[in-house]
Amino acid sequence: MARTTRRRALIGVVTAVSALVGLGAYLLWPTPTLDATDLDTVLPTERDLPGFIPYDGLTGTLSVSPDNDEGRSVLVEADLDEQCRTWREEGDGWACRQVRGVGMVVLEQSENVFFRVLSTVLAYDDEEAAEAAWNGLAADQRRTSGELPDFEERPSDLGDAGVVFEGPGVTVMAVRTGTVVVESIVWDGSGQVGEQEERDMVARWPALQLAKIEEELD
Repeated sequence: MARTTRRRALIGVVTAVSALVGLGAYLLWPTPTLDATDLDTVLPTERDLPGFIPYDGLTGTLSVSPDNDEGRSVLVEADLDEQCRTWREEGDGWACRQVRGVGMVVLEQSENVFFRVLSTVLAYDDEEAAEAAWNGLAADQRRTSGELPDFEERPSDLGDAGVVFEGPGVTVMAVRTGTVVVESIVWDGSGQVGEQEERDMVARWPALQLAKIEEELD
């Protein structure tokens, strides 16, 4: 009986130590995500997309901050808290649960050709929070696209999870890679861009954004 009791006690000690080691490893090596500097770095610029210039005016699923500067903004801490109050009022509270920071950028081909691309990058504390946010984003996109004619939904092979909504002149994507969620939009508002060029950008733009994110996460 005494031997059995000692064995059970030893198993309990080993289990407790293992749990502490696991917790320590988590604290020492948390899931990588993006901070404010990273968010500014990962947002594409006109240097990444020659022929495009900053543009202030295309809005995605989430409304744009008043501090948006020429189509570009990075929201953390107090600025993020303030914007989250707006998003919650607009029914987009899913974006704000355990969010660390948000970056937004819009570029257009030129002032006379209304061919625009948008990227919204949301960084979360962990992958579980990011997955919940991705579900919220995809649900919002699905609801909005369902109200428009001729939109089709298909899966995307980008990131850890992805979905694409395609309609006349616009493609909207929701992608998650690790702790980061991305909304990507390619919009042709003038019909001046060829179909092949538009298809090429639908492939190029989100791939560019994810490559920049994954470089920082590594």
